[in-house]
Amino acid sequence: MYEEKTGISGGFPEDAEKLNLEVLSDILEEHNTPHSVMWMGSDAFGNVYRYMLRYMNRYQGTAYKLLFTVHISPDDHSDQEREDMVAHVREVLRSSLRNSDIMMQIGASSFFLMLPEISEYNVERVIERIHRDWELDQYGGRVKLTVEKDCINRELRDLRYGSADHPDWIVVVDDDIANLTFVGNVLSKNNMHVSAVRSGQAFLDFMQKNKPDLILLDVKMPGMDGFETLHRFREQVGEASRIPVIFLTGDESEETEQRGLDLGAMDFIRKPIIPGSLIVRVRHTLELVRLQNKLAEEVERKTEENESLLLHIVKALADAIDAKDTYTNGHSGRVADYAREIARRYGYPEEELKNIYMMGLLHDVGKIGIPDAVINKPAKLTDDEFDVIKNHPVMGARILKNIKQLPQLTDGSRWHHERYDGTGYPDRLKGEEIPEGARIISVADSYDAMTSRRSYREPLTQEAVREEILKGRGTQFDPRFADIMLSMIDEDKNFEMREH
Repeated sequence: MYEEKTGISGGFPEDAEKLNLEVLSDILEEHNTPHSVMWMGSDAFGNVYRYMLRYMNRYQGTAYKLLFTVHISPDDHSDQEREDMVAHVREVLRSSLRNSDIMMQIGASSFFLMLPEISEYNVERVIERIHRDWELDQYGGRVKLTVEKDCINRELRDLRYGSADHPDWIVVVDDDIANLTFVGNVLSKNNMHVSAVRSGQAFLDFMQKNKPDLILLDVKMPGMDGFETLHRFREQVGEASRIPVIFLTGDESEETEQRGLDLGAMDFIRKPIIPGSLIVRVRHTLELVRLQNKLAEEVERKTEENESLLLHIVKALADAIDAKDTYTNGHSGRVADYAREIARRYGYPEEELKNIYMMGLLHDVGKIGIPDAVINKPAKLTDDEFDVIKNHPVMGARILKNIKQLPQLTDGSRWHHERYDGTGYPDRLKGEEIPEGARIISVADSYDAMTSRRSYREPLTQEAVREEILKGRGTQFDPRFADIMLSMIDEDKNFEMREH
């Protein structure tokens, strides 16, 4: 095995993307296009976004990303009004931008825009014009429109190939020393750091402690060929398995190419290797992977922001629910915590734990529609008053059904008072008919109810609570989740899990 470290020089050679660049030139120069922003779906947007970045990367262009969000309160407007408002925002954006700009709607109320070949001064003028036009719109005074701005120069720099401090790192795997030397020399002369290994096993050993940017892998090698090497590599490593792979081969059969693509290879380079073709394909693959990672990071960032915002809203709503009952402050939060812990111990993955937690926070949302006098009555409820209380699961499900992104929230709200033996309410579901999330919430809700102070009694002792959970195992509660709660109680030697 040998490793070659190289110096760095500039350069950006021509490639075979001329047709795509000519199309982009037409877009950027506003040829043959109606006078409005390019509005497109996510698939088309991703492709055009990629090629526009390539265009500006090559010609040292500038661009800005804008994210406009219209803030609409669902409590103040009907579904039709919200749709009309978003449609008006979309038209304001389209009429305020150039036909070289591109735009995509994200979710129900956000719009992502890319503005190429524009200065910061002119970006600010565009934003001002959009806000001014929105204020004049019939909906402009009723809802707020906000914008986030980011220059893509840093993103373009990240897409360019290597730097003096961090050159692109390529691993070449080939049993032929002449091929290794030739490929290494070509890549090193084009600003890349090269490591070479001469067998599939040597490559697998090398990758245990290294993470290059790209792998060039020969198909035909003695012992372990390229296909087997890639298969074993994908099996034995975690995140590193996503490193892009290009096969080197003299075989031009479709079967060979299809097999390589099925294994996850991104491209093939034919032998004998042409230096220019090698560089173009390597650079194209590196750029494509970086762009995919950038877009994935962007999506992940916005997703995390949206999830955080939703959680804040849900917590605020849960606090509002608890505030109606003088004696149950913090009840929803504690039920959410207990439910999440039960689900964790049962083996739920992280994403589903988040959903169970939200389900717990909102399980009593229907109490918003129950009169305070009934909720806070210090004496025993009459039958009519209890019937009013028993209606809160149905009212809660009616409220939560409007949250389309998390349909399972209605499960915890509507069915957390169902019993495992079928004698609960509102639908008298039995056993596995009750959604699993609701069965978890039921145990958590009962535990908090028994360990919290009520208008008509003090909290029960830990021994009494344990006895009630055990008594309800298989009748009121799913035995699996009752057993988990019993384990949690047994571990809580000082009775610290309850309300304080």
